[in-house]
Amino acid sequence: MPSAHAAVKHELLVRYLDAWLPAVLHGHKPVTYVDSGADGESAAAAARVFAEFPDLLARHTLTMVLSCPSVEVPPGIALGSLTTVDGGPLFAFLDSSSEALALAKRAGAELLLALPPPEAAGAVAALRKAGLSHLGWVELVDAAGVAEALVFGTRSEKALETFKNDLWALDEYAGIRYRDPADSGHTLLDISLQPNLRPLRRSLVAHLASAGDATLAELRTWTMHETIYRPEDATRAVQALVAAHEVARTPPSGRLSPGTLIAAA
Repeated sequence: MPSAHAAVKHELLVRYLDAWLPAVLHGHKPVTYVDSGADGESAAAAARVFAEFPDLLARHTLTMVLSCPSVEVPPGIALGSLTTVDGGPLFAFLDSSSEALALAKRAGAELLLALPPPEAAGAVAALRKAGLSHLGWVELVDAAGVAEALVFGTRSEKALETFKNDLWALDEYAGIRYRDPADSGHTLLDISLQPNLRPLRRSLVAHLASAGDATLAELRTWTMHETIYRPEDATRAVQALVAAHEVARTPPSGRLSPGTLIAAA
């Protein structure tokens, strides 16, 4: 039976691939899925997702590059190696950062890395430098306090938004909670479509104090790229901060709009 960490990672992978595959298979370029899991569990989960799209697989080329040779793949999918893959969209689920940089440089690449937390900050910086400018980073903490980090990298704002939405839509597994690496309070967060916003409120106040005034639109973008939260969470957090007089707004009344200027109180 997979661990609680593995269950969350695999459900997130399945949810994301379920949206990713039909989007990329509508193009004319070959599509590649890379999986470095030695036990084959994540690759098998991915294969089950791909099997749900037989019509698309019959018309388009999908190659799986796997570290575990025993995984059964659905009809219509080729098994290959990175040396035989030439361009096109690529998604990689990796359990180390050793292959990540080379893959990140590919124009159509998206990566999801499962790493020990001490390695995550370095991986985020390296992926950003390699061109994956849109990054999400979260720690999964189980009931015993053991943490694993997930790092997602893409060149697409829309893909990052999809990842964030999937992240908060997961089921709860055996006490797994999230921790935002950007949160100075290291708060553990239950998985929920309506998450606890106190860590985000702290982060927004600190950001405004250090970076200066920002519009609501800018704070929504900052939240997407620098925290585990979504843009809509930023709007709710700013509303709460305004109501608590922890930030100031211009104009001072009316509905918050993207152009509303927010300042540290």
